[in-house]
Amino acid sequence: MKRGVTVAIIAVGLVSLLVGGCGDRSASTTTGSPTSNVSTTSSSPQGAPVTTTTGAPPTGAPGPYVEPAYIDPQPVDLTAIDNLTLARLSDAQKKALARQSFVAVSQDPSEGPWKFWHVYESARYQGLPVLVTTDSMLNAYHCLFDTLLQRMEETALFTQALTMTEALYAAASEQWNTATDPAIKEEARLNMAYFAVAASLLQDALAAPDVARDEVETELSSIEAASGAGGSPILGYTEDYSQYIPRGHYTRSQILERYFKTLMWYGHTAFFVNPRLPDITEEEAVSLTRRAVLISSSLTGEARQAWMAIYEPTSFLVGRADDITVDDMDSILTEVFGTAQPEPDALSDEGKIAAVREKINALPAPKILSGVVRDQGDTEDREENERSFRVMGQRYIPDSYAFQQLVWTYVGEETNKRGLPMGLDIMTVLGSDQAYRIEKEDFGQHHYKDWEEQIKKLTDEFADSDPDLWPANLYTGWLESLQQVMAFPGEDAPDFMKSRVWARKSLNAALGSWTELRHDTILYAKQSVVAEGEGGEEPASPGYVEPYPAFYAKIAQLATTLRDGLLDYELIDSEAANKLEMMIWLAETLASIAEKELVGEDLTYEEITTIVEYGHYLEMLEQFDGAGEGHTLSPNPEKSPLVADVHSDYNSMTALEEGTGYPLTLYAAFEWQGTLQLFVGASYAYYEFTVPVAERMTDEQWVQVLDSGQAPPRPAWTDEWIVEE
Repeated sequence: MKRGVTVAIIAVGLVSLLVGGCGDRSASTTTGSPTSNVSTTSSSPQGAPVTTTTGAPPTGAPGPYVEPAYIDPQPVDLTAIDNLTLARLSDAQKKALARQSFVAVSQDPSEGPWKFWHVYESARYQGLPVLVTTDSMLNAYHCLFDTLLQRMEETALFTQALTMTEALYAAASEQWNTATDPAIKEEARLNMAYFAVAASLLQDALAAPDVARDEVETELSSIEAASGAGGSPILGYTEDYSQYIPRGHYTRSQILERYFKTLMWYGHTAFFVNPRLPDITEEEAVSLTRRAVLISSSLTGEARQAWMAIYEPTSFLVGRADDITVDDMDSILTEVFGTAQPEPDALSDEGKIAAVREKINALPAPKILSGVVRDQGDTEDREENERSFRVMGQRYIPDSYAFQQLVWTYVGEETNKRGLPMGLDIMTVLGSDQAYRIEKEDFGQHHYKDWEEQIKKLTDEFADSDPDLWPANLYTGWLESLQQVMAFPGEDAPDFMKSRVWARKSLNAALGSWTELRHDTILYAKQSVVAEGEGGEEPASPGYVEPYPAFYAKIAQLATTLRDGLLDYELIDSEAANKLEMMIWLAETLASIAEKELVGEDLTYEEITTIVEYGHYLEMLEQFDGAGEGHTLSPNPEKSPLVADVHSDYNSMTALEEGTGYPLTLYAAFEWQGTLQLFVGASYAYYEFTVPVAERMTDEQWVQVLDSGQAPPRPAWTDEWIVEE
């Protein structure tokens, strides 16, 4: 059942479209896509503004989007830099460095660097002082988070999924045997088929009873083909089977692939309680409701314990389900039937099923749509018809909610729908004035009907920290760390870090880390729809830490919360705990260094050593003993690029992909402790593009695209400070 990777669809013939750029260009020149597009189906740009206007774009901004007191780019005299000759920079790169005091450089993928720590160890070997970047710490946290999640899934959650599935299948079989009402008996049979699909996926072998074999085989065939939207014989409505393409870290082992497909089956499929055009009638909604009751009433004993063993720790990491859960159903069934486990034939009482549906419809509607929802006109309340019970529902995440609120039908109009959002949308509602400026001036997004109003609405909602929209968990904590990255630096930071172009470097860092966040949590997060050596010469300065103390403190807090939570759930071994202890210590040390830099206080010997050995610490955080199949950090342990699809538009049948490339080498020249030096750090390479939904990309495919030189261009607004080799 292992799905072959069809590299040909993305390795050659990719159509890459890039429209827009930096600077104060008028809206009249904005005629194309807000993203770089990789597509095998169309070369037409998406996202053009509604109208073409003349003159400057509007400069008024909702709420917080007033630019800080940025200073002009800070030029530097290259002849005064003591160690410039140690860096191999082209004339174009030197020109950018001279213009604004920093430049980021990309190199041939065959030459490296392939991981962030390579940049720092290479700098140490060359005798160049290091610049500890926020990018590198965000990447280090991602690497550790992703590895711990992989190990947890392989060693514990896979087994719990198997236990839960076997128990639920047995319960469905018992209900089929005991039910006498023909309709209830048929629904129990379909539930048997539903859990037989999960059992077959987990075991990588057909595990189906004769009475449901045909439906199970058809369903498995569709999941294996993963070719897009199609009718489900077990659920009776249209399911997007492209969602079952294993991606993220789930391509690392067979166990992870099997776990991914099973949890996607449990999380993406839904037992809807209301009719939904065009594929769920009133009669089918009643039947799906009864099936949900049968399943919920079976989640007791061993099945419930296994369910909790998966749901609770993943909720701690990512968040709670966006749909009706077994706890909701328990309360409703107890109120209607007098018990949370009614007998199967009790479900033949139409009045009680109607009461169950009424009470479910009184609960909050889901905030995020994830099924195959096609354009049904101006239906801004369509979430009201999407209430459903899911066995292991995908989780509410604020950024998917924001995406949902920033596409048609909330934004745009019938003649000009906004079908795809942008990563910049997320950074805008998180408070980035530069993301907002780029969206308006480079891409004309304010010309979409209601885009401005929705941006304001979301910004206000997130600023209020309403726990319903901004729950406290590690996922939102990660988003909060990105807000710290995009903050204006302290008064005593180097002047070049107070420029608008540096703010865009920080915006790029936030987008790169957000891409890693979506990659690591791709299974659980609910997606919205529409050379090492001994070292060279001792540098004049040991290095410098990007002066964002609150950011490093936030990373330390996240790592502490992660350690404590995994210890509470008994899902961490001593080696992993030690890695988190190291991350906490490193982040706290960097926070202390950044504070001292801003006030001119001397560093301790330990702090100086930490900067010098920073690359070594990053490497140590990634190295796990016995990290065999399933425990690597990327397709190749020495390569860091990754990709994640974050939104689906079922009108155009395209998916929005976010990717990171090989780390960039960032050079910054500034005076520190009496000498003008060139410092070296690592920075994200960020990409955004589209693909057909049936061709959602894996990390392996993305690395092949990068290595073959077929990658789409990076966003044009990064050209100001990223200069190719």
